Amino acid sequence: MSSLRAAVLLTALSPLCGLAQPAASPATEAARAVPADVKARGVLRVGSQQTFPPVEFREPGVSSVSGVSRDLLEDVARRLGLKLEYIQSEYASLISGVEADRFDVASGGISDTEEREQKLDFVNYMQSGGSILVLSANTDKLSTIDDFCGKGVATMLGGRTIMTAVEAASERCTRSGKAPIRAEQLPTAPDSRMQLDLKRVDGYIGDYPALVYMGSQFPGRYKVVGGNYMLTPYITSWGFAKSKTGLRDAVQKATQSMLDDGTYRKILDKWNVGGAALPAISINLPSSKRK
Repeated sequence: MSSLRAAVLLTALSPLCGLAQPAASPATEAARAVPADVKARGVLRVGSQQTFPPVEFREPGVSSVSGVSRDLLEDVARRLGLKLEYIQSEYASLISGVEADRFDVASGGISDTEEREQKLDFVNYMQSGGSILVLSANTDKLSTIDDFCGKGVATMLGGRTIMTAVEAASERCTRSGKAPIRAEQLPTAPDSRMQLDLKRVDGYIGDYPALVYMGSQFPGRYKVVGGNYMLTPYITSWGFAKSKTGLRDAVQKATQSMLDDGTYRKILDKWNVGGAALPAISINLPSSKRK
């Protein structure tokens, strides 16, 4: 009888025992969301141009990738039980590279836009904006994009958000009887900056954090027009194929867990871009949909 009473008591208590089990951590929940094929491979493949400091770049003579996005993705991969692998790709080829399954994630400063969402899904991880870098001697003459009528600007090939703003400003120039803005799109950020150094253009348009970093590397040579002038705000993101919603969600959950435990902000502060932190890690929420 005692054995029977013990069995009955154990059966009665088992639901309570189940309630006492600790909940899975956010990182564990994120790891469970990783698709089977990615989990079997054990590698998170990241496509990036790797020439875009402080987001993702390689120091001269160094093969490994550095930057705020790289540090974030390194921790994301760890929380998902994966290793991180970078694959070099031109900026203009990032979307097609994800679609062709050359890599799992399009990275390196790509921004989420409603137009791009027709092809990819995005995990939003940092605020940013397009600003204009000029040689220090010209800052008293140039304060906004509207001061570039009849002048030249350089930017990276594939930067549709920036080019839309430049084209709109150029139209304002012509409507007011001034010469249009001449825009040159180059393959890489160093190519664009070189055009500025050679004085073939009057400004280089790029991500504000990248321009601030660039200025710190060459004290006194450059300045951002208007101090903190933003030509257009946007949300720096990681892009995923529409067929990989599971991986997209896993990366979002892992990054949100980093925000919750403070790791996210520590990494941004390390690269002096703490002011670009988002209040939450979102999916498909570009600047055009934000208040």
